[in-house]
Amino acid sequence: MSEQFGTTEVVSDTRHAFCAVNSHCLERIVRLSDEMKVTASTDIVDDKGVRLWAKGDPVSRSLRETVRQRQLQRPLEASLAIEHGATPESIASDCIALMQTNPALERLGGTIDARRRLQDIGRIHLPPPLSLLLTSAKEHQRRLYDVSLATMIISLGLAHSLGLGDNEAARLVLCALTHDIGEMYINPAYLDDDHQLQPAEWIHVAAHPCVGHAFIREFTDFPGSVAECVLQHHERVDGSGYPFRLAGEQISPFSTLIGLADTVAAIIMRSDGNSNVIGERVAMALHIVPGEFPRAAVASINHLLEALNGGTPPKASGTFAERILPTLQQIRSARLMAATLSGSSTTPDQAAIGEYALSTVRCIDKGLRATGVYDLSQLNVLEHNATAMGKICLMLDEVGWRLRNLARCLQLRAAQGEDALVPAAVAELVEVLNAPATAGSTAR
Repeated sequence: MSEQFGTTEVVSDTRHAFCAVNSHCLERIVRLSDEMKVTASTDIVDDKGVRLWAKGDPVSRSLRETVRQRQLQRPLEASLAIEHGATPESIASDCIALMQTNPALERLGGTIDARRRLQDIGRIHLPPPLSLLLTSAKEHQRRLYDVSLATMIISLGLAHSLGLGDNEAARLVLCALTHDIGEMYINPAYLDDDHQLQPAEWIHVAAHPCVGHAFIREFTDFPGSVAECVLQHHERVDGSGYPFRLAGEQISPFSTLIGLADTVAAIIMRSDGNSNVIGERVAMALHIVPGEFPRAAVASINHLLEALNGGTPPKASGTFAERILPTLQQIRSARLMAATLSGSSTTPDQAAIGEYALSTVRCIDKGLRATGVYDLSQLNVLEHNATAMGKICLMLDEVGWRLRNLARCLQLRAAQGEDALVPAAVAELVEVLNAPATAGSTAR
């Protein structure tokens, strides 16, 4: 999280916030300067008028110590320029290249109309601070960059299937391109795919929509609807999102589409484009907690990916009992604890957290029950049916992710409440929900 932005709050004084140098963004810029030419486009001056770096001087590692923990007169990002950095044309080219290597993205964004609109992004003006950070992401945080590209591709496919006009599609592209720019101000250790993010750490990551919103307002002249979309792209129609738990019509239509595109993009990119069950994996993710996204948009995604279904699920490791029983026990324990929290809490905030947790766990449990895993009479049959076992394990992966995500949301809600500390009862429930996934599952 950006030290100067606080937690999940909209930044009103963006200029003051960005004039305090963010150490994580600074580190990314300095690292980029090792490989590409980054120069000062204007004198870098601190708040006392002392010139720290001269206009035209190339950025080097010494910049880190020169500006670290300094308050500048002008944001650092606005005082730098990169040579041969990201351009609208290079971004469009990268999108097309990604589609050519990823069958799911080709299905979702491969219409003639979507490709035409993709080529049209060459007319977008890319402000230097945005080009700088996108280039940094491309060079050193490729997953973040590729997910943004995939989100653009899927957004254009949705724009086509939902009948949006060219102006709306172009604005949707801007939203997709910038929706995760706030992550450039977050500790990279929290964004590492190999690190299972803990709920207390996730509070820092959850600030990125607010940071991204501030970035768009400060460094671009993009329409206000783009900044709004960046702020809301993790909100959900059913009120289960963050940072403000908006619901229904409180969320802009663009935000719901970008949220859906981002969700699908993350699943596809973590599957490396090679999964022959990607359609089923996406469908499970969108179905297990229905009501998060607009139905028409979800139906469009599922329809386009149907052609990729029918493959053999990955071979499951371990016996059926080893895979399923820990998850069933985890769900049972979470339901009991959430019910207790909702019924016996001493504060309305805690009771609301318990009610939300109970409702979500019930919804997840309902989706799991639909697979038939609770029918103990079928255990022997499922144990020897590799296809059925594989599909159930896909569901278990999604259930594990949903339970961990719920743990993060509860931690965030508790931290946003009136209590200075997370109540013990909430912390205990968070611990149960965040328990290690069963063997062979895929973390998200």
